[in-house]
Amino acid sequence: MARDAANLNGDAPNGHAALPNRVTVVGHGGPASFEITVDGTIEAADGDGTAVVSEHAAEGAIETGVTRFRFSGDLANAHVLDRTEPQSPTIHVEYGSS
Repeated sequence: MARDAANLNGDAPNGHAALPNRVTVVGHGGPASFEITVDGTIEAADGDGTAVVSEHAAEGAIETGVTRFRFSGDLANAHVLDRTEPQSPTIHVEYGSS
């Protein structure tokens, strides 16, 4: 069965229709850096503002707390560089979480 191309609505409130997926980085007390790449578009949803976001990637640092991003397409890569392995951050991905 053929599949129709997705119709994205860039004018949707908070970009939720255009960016229906969410990735969350959770810090557990140890300093770490992260990089997330998608094959669509990504933008910061909330957090402490320590992430740098381009069209297809987000990178930043986290020690404690939560940083969220909304994105379209699929997650292409998620990389964490932690400095204290027992307290590595976790990355959660939710598709269609608008």
